[in-house]
Amino acid sequence: METCFDTSLILKSYVPEAGTEEALAILRKHGGPFPFSHLLELELRTAIRMKHGRGEITAAEMRGSLQAVEKDLSSGVLIRPDYELDEVFRRAEALSARHAAQTLARSADLWHVAAALEAGCTSFASFDQRQRAAAALCGLRVVPSRPGKASRRRAKGDPKSKS
Repeated sequence: METCFDTSLILKSYVPEAGTEEALAILRKHGGPFPFSHLLELELRTAIRMKHGRGEITAAEMRGSLQAVEKDLSSGVLIRPDYELDEVFRRAEALSARHAAQTLARSADLWHVAAALEAGCTSFASFDQRQRAAAALCGLRVVPSRPGKASRRRAKGDPKSKS
């Protein structure tokens, strides 16, 4: 596992939305299996359920997406990284102390970066500008090098993007 992926990027492979084509191209380029941290699992399942709650997908689409996640997890497409949870939290706190004021990255964003570092990943894929900045400051190669227009909309907090 060289690359860890943020929830917003992985979500696009289960629920089509703005930026899906770009996300799928990134996932295809990096190949699997894909690291699936504890927090990524919770965030992904929650995001899918929220899309149903907001009326963006039907109940059947939600169930299908959740089943696809489960299938990918059981078949080894998604795998749990080799890390100690306590160490991930310690590192996330250290990253917060070092980079939160500068990047304005949220706790969960820093947790994902810490998990990537603890799992030995060398790159981090995200469309979130603050998370990308934190990952870069930690020495991770940030993917994509320049997010597309649809992805940048989310990073700037555009209300058109609801993921």
